[in-house]
Amino acid sequence: MDKYDGALLAILQNCGELEPFLDVILGFLNRKTDFFRPLSPDGTMGFPPGVARDKLLKVFSKYEQVSQTGPSTPQVSPKVASSPKVATSPKVETSPKVAGPPGEASSTRPPTPPTTPGAQSKQEEIQGDFTTSNWEHHNGGLTDQYAWSQTAQDVDMKMVLPREDVKASDLKIDIKAHGMKVQMKQESELKTILERTFHDPVKVEESLWSLHKGECIQVSLEKAREGYWWTSLFKDDGHSISLDTVDTTRHIHEFPQEEVACVQNLMFDQRQKQLGLPTSDEMVSAGPSAVYLLLYPVRRRLTSR
Repeated sequence: MDKYDGALLAILQNCGELEPFLDVILGFLNRKTDFFRPLSPDGTMGFPPGVARDKLLKVFSKYEQVSQTGPSTPQVSPKVASSPKVATSPKVETSPKVAGPPGEASSTRPPTPPTTPGAQSKQEEIQGDFTTSNWEHHNGGLTDQYAWSQTAQDVDMKMVLPREDVKASDLKIDIKAHGMKVQMKQESELKTILERTFHDPVKVEESLWSLHKGECIQVSLEKAREGYWWTSLFKDDGHSISLDTVDTTRHIHEFPQEEVACVQNLMFDQRQKQLGLPTSDEMVSAGPSAVYLLLYPVRRRLTSR
């Protein structure tokens, strides 16, 4: 699991404290999985009462025991180990001017120092990862500076790194409801490398960013208007897509829990009708004893075959 340390540490630094970090993890499970949902009537989704909690406590107990009996001290960031608060970049006042078009951003990159032939080939290999051509852009688009994709609920953005040795501590990314600002430390100062306005508002408390070292900056945004499809990531950036090309198919997990329960209930009733069994409404109106009398003859015929 060490391969996820970079992304998780970036999220932890962005949250500032352990409790918001845990809230992000569990919130993800709540939004994107059926971890917190009760078991569905057909048994295909959710968990019986107490099972999800037991799974969580089982993993907690595992690492609690490892920390007490393990042979070595876990490797943690010194700033996090000394205090539950995570150090963040200092606030620096910068010009409110909006950054230019994506094509101009490349001019802000520092010149590449001369290297030996062996080091040059290694550098070319690293810089080859800076292209956006192979990045995911489902229902979104590509530019020279970033790639973005979207679902009915979320927008995901990957941004090219200004240089290959960027660390999370070098970055200050401010996500607001209507836009975002990306700053990078250069010679002890914060320089703005991107400042744009979103196509549509986002939920700040549900949005976050992480650094994939040597690859990209990834920003995950949650739409303020669920089900509203964006035609561009930023306003007036000249990179719009046609809504005719957007795949509006939605997985059942992407719907609100109330709608999912309604769909599951309809599926259950349809299956009951196919088997000649009472629907959920008939069960409620008939009462427990009547339901048993309705179900028993059918079950006896099914088991006798």
